[in-house]
Amino acid sequence: MTFAKKYPRPQHAAQAASHHAWLDSLGIPVARLIARRADTLEFEHVVGRHAAPGDLPAVAQLLGAAHTTAHHQHLSAARLDHDHALPDIVLPSFTETRAARVRQLLETGSVPDPALTTDQAAELIHSAADEPAAFYKDANPRNFLITPEAITVVDFDDLTLAPFGYDLAKLIVTTAMTHGPLPAALTTQTLTAYNNTAAHPCTTARLAGWMEIHHILTSPYNGRNGYTHSWHTLRPAGGNS
Repeated sequence: MTFAKKYPRPQHAAQAASHHAWLDSLGIPVARLIARRADTLEFEHVVGRHAAPGDLPAVAQLLGAAHTTAHHQHLSAARLDHDHALPDIVLPSFTETRAARVRQLLETGSVPDPALTTDQAAELIHSAADEPAAFYKDANPRNFLITPEAITVVDFDDLTLAPFGYDLAKLIVTTAMTHGPLPAALTTQTLTAYNNTAAHPCTTARLAGWMEIHHILTSPYNGRNGYTHSWHTLRPAGGNS
């Protein structure tokens, strides 16, 4: 039994296939790619459930290990404000596109109760330029399937450079947006699990900042894709302090 995903254009399918191959080469437990056609990728059908709040520490541990492997094997020389070319893929930079998108969303009033001004958000993104490079793979809970044997990673559309902790923040924010408020102790446990396997640990303050960036970038999807809560009603007391 397989799962077929059709893409808008053949180049999108080719890009996703390249992302899949790179992640697989890092030893990340990805769904197996069975067949590839012009605009369609056919994957093995994984019987499992989407990640839930109780799975956060285990998923965070996987992310930390994956980011570390990628950094050591391919990204130690990467700068987060430049695209980084690898033999088969190019990982887009972390800073410019995100800063522009954040500015657009904040200036149009599209973000409910942002904790950052436009300048603060842009400054935060650009401040990561010299940090050690990991990657962003849209770590929302739907992109991890939990089976009795393992955690399997699915969906290979998005892949960019990112600082350590950034994709972890996406995981925490989107899990809360899907399931509602998370206990503070669970967030702490999740960050600890990540840092136990991450070569470059993420601080609590840095995580809080990245969560606010994800609030801005994910706000257009409120009410869609299973996001029934908005981060501005979920963020811990004190916001981005």
